[in-house]
Amino acid sequence: MAVTPKGAGRHHHGALRRALLDAVADIVREAGPEAVSLRECARRAGVSHSAAAPHFGDKRGLLTAFVTEGEARLAATMRAEVAALPAEADAAARLAATGRGYIGFAQANPAHFRLMFRTDLIDRGDPAWRAAAEDAFAVLDQAMAAAVPGMDPRARRARLALAWSAVHGFSTLRAEGVGALWSPQVAEDVVGLVVAACVGGSGIGRASVVPPPRPSPAKRGRESRSGRGGA
Repeated sequence: MAVTPKGAGRHHHGALRRALLDAVADIVREAGPEAVSLRECARRAGVSHSAAAPHFGDKRGLLTAFVTEGEARLAATMRAEVAALPAEADAAARLAATGRGYIGFAQANPAHFRLMFRTDLIDRGDPAWRAAAEDAFAVLDQAMAAAVPGMDPRARRARLALAWSAVHGFSTLRAEGVGALWSPQVAEDVVGLVVAACVGGSGIGRASVVPPPRPSPAKRGRESRSGRGGA
C-alpha cells in the first residue's frame, strides 16, 4: 500500500504520537512486527527521526506504547460486549460475552493482536503496559470467577486457561486467514462450546481438578532413602 508522507510541521501537540502509532499498525499489517522502526514510522508521519524520538525513545518504547493501547482496547471491547447484554443475563452469558469481545477485538485490531503477545519486543517493566495488561486479564478472570462461584482456585484457573487458550487460538487462526473460520456463526459456536466446557454441560464441566495421587508409604520411604544417598 502506497503511503504519502505528511508535510513537515503539520502535527500539533498530541497528533504526532497518534500518527506514529498509526504507522506501527500499517507496518505490522504490511510486513510484520520485525519491520517496525522508529525511523520508518517517523518517515510515514512526515517528520524527522529526531522529532519522533522524544515521544517513545526507541523502537521498544514505541512498540510498548502500541501494545499498551491494544490491551486497553481489548479490555474496553470485552466490557462493551458484557454491557450490551440484557440485565437478566446470567454469569455464563457474561463469560460468553467476554469471549465474543476477545474475538471481535482480534478481528478489528489485527496489528495490535499480532503484537500483544510478542513480549520479546516490548518493555515488560513499563508500568503503563503492566497496568493495561492486568486490567484486560481481570475482565476474563472476573467473568470466570462469577461463572463458577465457589470453585477451587486451581480448578478455576485451569478453566480460565482453557477458555483463554481456545478463544485466543481461534482468533489466531482467523488472523492467519483460515477462511472457513471467518463465519460469525462459527465464532459464536466456539464461544458456546468453550463456556459449556468450562461452566457445565459438555466437556470438563464443574468437576474439580484432581490433584496428583500421593505416593504410597513404601514409595515415600524409598524416595527418602534415595534422597539421602541410599539405594
